[in-house]
Amino acid sequence: MNIQEKFEEYDTNRDGFIELDELKKGLGIEEDEAKKLFEQFDENKDGKLDFEEFKHLMLKREFDVFDLNNDGKLQLKELMEGYKMEEEAAKKIIAKYDDNKDGCYRLEEDAITKIFKEFDSNSDGKLDFNEFYKWQVTEEFKKFDKNNDGQLDKDEIMSGLRCDEKEAKEFIVKHDKDNDGTIDLNEWYGVWKI
Repeated sequence: MNIQEKFEEYDTNRDGFIELDELKKGLGIEEDEAKKLFEQFDENKDGKLDFEEFKHLMLKREFDVFDLNNDGKLQLKELMEGYKMEEEAAKKIIAKYDDNKDGCYRLEEDAITKIFKEFDSNSDGKLDFNEFYKWQVTEEFKKFDKNNDGQLDKDEIMSGLRCDEKEAKEFIVKHDKDNDGTIDLNEWYGVWKI
């Protein structure tokens, strides 16, 4: 289940926001913990989480699960241990990152290494939260970009965000900085900027 689907599942009253009780129920946490999360992620302090605030919260929680030593950075080993994959998931990663197409089992490590090469911007062998976040946002973009042209058009926005044509057009107008009628990866980063 992706973050958009989780948002829709947690938003039980369908108002487009996650309230404290919805977050508590969705995550299966106590009220005190839910309040702490709201303090941290309700950026505009309106007492509810919009999609962007919710996405930031969920990515930070995922990051924290992988950050086994709680140092605020993901080391290669932590990322590999964090993604315990079933055979089908592993095959998808192999297909995506196996440059020499040899299908070796070591490719799980190769895939992680490739992620680090692309997103470990300070080359410290760890992904800090911002690097991890950029990787996750990039992966989301790739899922939406059905024709792999590096641009999200109206139809891809409608499909990915599960919105109607009017909402997709409004989304593009709001975030299309170069006015070409599509959203490229750099514009996508701007959408999910934290």
